Amino acid sequence: MRRGWIHVVRAALVAGLLVGGVSAAGAATPAQPAAKVGVATSTPLTEAVKSARFINQDGVSETLGSLKGKTVFLVPFLTLCGDTCPFTTGNLLQLQSALNAAKAKDVEVVAIDVDPYRDTVARLKAYAHLIGANFQLWTEAGATSTPYLTLKDLEKKNAIGQGDVNKNLTVIEKFLGWTVQVVPQDVPPPNDWLAPHDQLTYDINHSDGFWVINPQQTVRFASGDLPAFTGTLSKVLSAFMGYKSNIYKDPVYKGGWTPAEAIQAIAWVRGSSL
Repeated sequence: MRRGWIHVVRAALVAGLLVGGVSAAGAATPAQPAAKVGVATSTPLTEAVKSARFINQDGVSETLGSLKGKTVFLVPFLTLCGDTCPFTTGNLLQLQSALNAAKAKDVEVVAIDVDPYRDTVARLKAYAHLIGANFQLWTEAGATSTPYLTLKDLEKKNAIGQGDVNKNLTVIEKFLGWTVQVVPQDVPPPNDWLAPHDQLTYDINHSDGFWVINPQQTVRFASGDLPAFTGTLSKVLSAFMGYKSNIYKDPVYKGGWTPAEAIQAIAWVRGSSL
C-alpha cells in the first residue's frame, strides 16, 4: 500500500499567532485551529504556481490563479491509492456538503492528482462518479513521463522508482513541499478497481494533509495530518483497500484532521464563519 508522508514543519508555528479575537466591526473572528491540526503560514503563490495547468473531471482547463477571490482548500490524492486517499476524499465529500449547506460559494475544494500518468480525465470522471464527488478533481495537463522501477529496485524494501513526472505537478510539489515518489507495489499486487482483471504495477508515496489558500492567493494554513474519517465510503473502494465493510463507525486514522477542523481552518483563513 502507499505509505503516507506527513509533511508540515511544526517548528514554523511561532508565538503571537492569532487564536481568535474581535474585528474592527466588533464581530468575533474565527479561532485558529489547534496546533495539532496544522500551522499558520503566509506564503504567496508564485506566478509559476498560479499558472500551472490542470484539467478537472469534466475536461475543463483549470489553474489556481483562476481561483483568485476564493478561499481554496487543497489536498493531494490519486485514484489508485490503496490506504489513505479514499478516506481523504470521504472527508472532502462531507466538507463540501457542509459548505453547500452554508451556501459558501466563495470556497473551492480541490484535490490535485499526484499520479498523472494513470489518472487521465476519463479516470478522474470514473472516480468522481464512483464516490459521488461534489468537489473538484484535477489532473495535470501536458506530457507525463512513464513511471518505471528496475528489477534491482524491486528487490529493495524501500525502493524508489522514476518517472510519472509532469512539469505542472513538479511546480506544486516544490512550492508546497509535497513528497511524491514511485515505489513498488505490495506483493501480491492489488487489481485496478476500474479494470478488475488488471494488476497494478507500481504505487505512489505522497504527502498527506491539506492546505488553505486565501482569496489573495496566499497559503495561510497547512496540515500534514492523515484524514480522521468516519462514515460510509464506496463499496468498490473499500474492497479495493481490503476492508470487509464500507461503513466506518470508528475514526480511521484517529487523531487526524476531520471535516469540522477543515471548516475551522477555512473560516479562520477567510476571516469569517461559514
